[in-house]
Amino acid sequence: MTKSPNLDRHLDTSAALDFLEQRLGASERRAVEYHLGRPCRACLERIRVLGEMLGTMRSDRVGTVPAALHQRAIAVFVPVAKPSAVQGLVEAVAELIFDSAREPLAAGARRSLGEARRLRFRLGSHALDLEIEREGVDMLSLRGRLQATDAHLWNLDVEAGSEQRNTHPDADGSFVLDRLPVAPLTLQLRDSAQRFRLPTLEP
Repeated sequence: MTKSPNLDRHLDTSAALDFLEQRLGASERRAVEYHLGRPCRACLERIRVLGEMLGTMRSDRVGTVPAALHQRAIAVFVPVAKPSAVQGLVEAVAELIFDSAREPLAAGARRSLGEARRLRFRLGSHALDLEIEREGVDMLSLRGRLQATDAHLWNLDVEAGSEQRNTHPDADGSFVLDRLPVAPLTLQLRDSAQRFRLPTLEP
């Protein structure tokens, strides 16, 4: 309950709401009615606006939802366990099918492509191309392209020593991680149903 308003003072929001919701005592209510009857157009407008707001809020309330309907609605959001068709692929190790450190490129290709180490992996029906390149003495960059449907929905986790990074390929499947420390790299790619980890890569 608010203090009894001064007859010459405008109503604040709290006093106006108390008046509209009939929370004032008799003397306080008479004082508010006297002030409004002077008339005070500012307070009359405040009462009108707050009254409309309260009416809207009250009319917006719905009745009690039947228990059966409530249970049906809740059940819609309960996850249903479904056997995964790709359960065997979870935590699968990607298959290395090319590594320029083991199969060096021809001299002409190295001149045009640089000295980056290039790798290609098979991820089930998808493929991943990687480039690892030194940036000075103690940093390296990791570039790649994931060839998969909806590649941008995949998630890539990278560990380089004590540093952890996370990124998503773009719509074309490309991604870049710069300024990684020179350390063994551990990579894992996953979407909503599949997860592949790559063998640890030495820089």
